[in-house]
Amino acid sequence: MAGPIDAPAIDPLLLRHVAAEVDRRAEEIVHGHGLTLDQWRTLDLLHTRGPHSMAALTSALGLTGPTATRVADHLVTTALAYRDADTTDRRRVVLRVSRRGTELHDQLSTPVHAAQAAVLSPLDDTERATLVQLLRKVVDRAQAPSMSE
Repeated sequence: MAGPIDAPAIDPLLLRHVAAEVDRRAEEIVHGHGLTLDQWRTLDLLHTRGPHSMAALTSALGLTGPTATRVADHLVTTALAYRDADTTDRRRVVLRVSRRGTELHDQLSTPVHAAQAAVLSPLDDTERATLVQLLRKVVDRAQAPSMSE
């Protein structure tokens, strides 16, 4: 039964507190532009990673199907995104960022990312890079198919 004997116990609330503060700071900015945090995250995802199907949005953002639909409906209604047939499969509908959505993203992205980065300001560049690397490792492992599947 080998394991790290001196490893500190993980407080599950630590990550939750950091994530909540990152969210709070982003929400303060986007709320003033009529967006919820989920709407901002969706707009950011569409802008940075391109069109997504609803299934891909729910997976990437951790939203339920109904929530993703409400978010998409709002973005479409406010002309920040539009629904379109997928270029590779015309039966599938994808959500794409609009010109107006791109303009709003360009306006908000720097202040949102700066506010979020401020949460980690107690860390130096090396510590932040290490934190990102470790979190990515945990997420990659969690998303990898298990050997029993």
